[in-house]
Amino acid sequence: MKIILIGSFPVCISLYENLLQYKYLQAVCFEASTINNNFRSTIQKKGLETFTINKENISDQFKDWLQDQSPDLVLVCGFSLKIPKEVLNIPTYGFLNIHFGKLPENRGPDPLFWSIKNGEQQTAITIHQMDENWDTGKILIEQPVSIIPGETLGMLNSKLSYILKDLGQKALELIQNPTNLKPQPTEKLTSYNKRPTLSDTTIDWETHTADEIENLINACNPKYGGATTYYQGSPIKIVEVSPVDSQTPLFGRTPGEIIHAHPQEGLFVCCKYGQLIRINIISTDAGILTGIKYVNLGIRQGHRFTTSIKIKKEVAL
Repeated sequence: MKIILIGSFPVCISLYENLLQYKYLQAVCFEASTINNNFRSTIQKKGLETFTINKENISDQFKDWLQDQSPDLVLVCGFSLKIPKEVLNIPTYGFLNIHFGKLPENRGPDPLFWSIKNGEQQTAITIHQMDENWDTGKILIEQPVSIIPGETLGMLNSKLSYILKDLGQKALELIQNPTNLKPQPTEKLTSYNKRPTLSDTTIDWETHTADEIENLINACNPKYGGATTYYQGSPIKIVEVSPVDSQTPLFGRTPGEIIHAHPQEGLFVCCKYGQLIRINIISTDAGILTGIKYVNLGIRQGHRFTTSIKIKKEVAL
């Protein structure tokens, strides 16, 4: 079988190596906006042809190039451009997309972010046939994968990428029988998950619980540099926190208030319902710091992290 891989490296490296090992790989394509030139150079040294796709050439030059290649199948792993229907019909078995999330409930460009942010305990690698819409094609494979408590987006993404090797091989076998393609279940249809905005990646101390804050921070690490908050009117990114267990809720404290700031013990912050979290790693203008080092910059008990740049003034009673 002649395969063309459209891939985002290094996420699809295990899939690439497997296709190369079994001599299925005919060529490798890259998206212009995310191309990794080191990987492209390495692939070209292997004697494989490469093609860089962008918005301007996807409907004409890429179409002509693909027709000349005449592949049996195109595998896609990490690609943000919509492929025209007439291009999708060129390979014998069409295009298969590798989606890091369940379908249809995790449609969208960043499913792992939303899965972790929403506190889901399981995701999936879904391999589906591509059609003219986003993430709506028939499903060939859905491999469930557990989300471990405390797992970051980067950790989960790497874990899923390691599984691609075996799933890619399975997909090549199953796609040769069209009856293996199953329509997506309509009873699970939900809205399309958009790409996260600044609002989506910002901690809302007044409404988020401690667990929700931890989930958000994990979902933002490392792709979004951490979850955004503000201290003394300046934005910072919180990269890692840990829960504080077996605590008595602190009543009368403001969410975002720093309850304990000690140069040896670290930084503890109040959340909704009087829960505490410990801040372990912060990204600031001063660099990436531990909570302990951040305390040494002058942060003090009673100071507050806020949801926006504007600091609400306390009204004296």
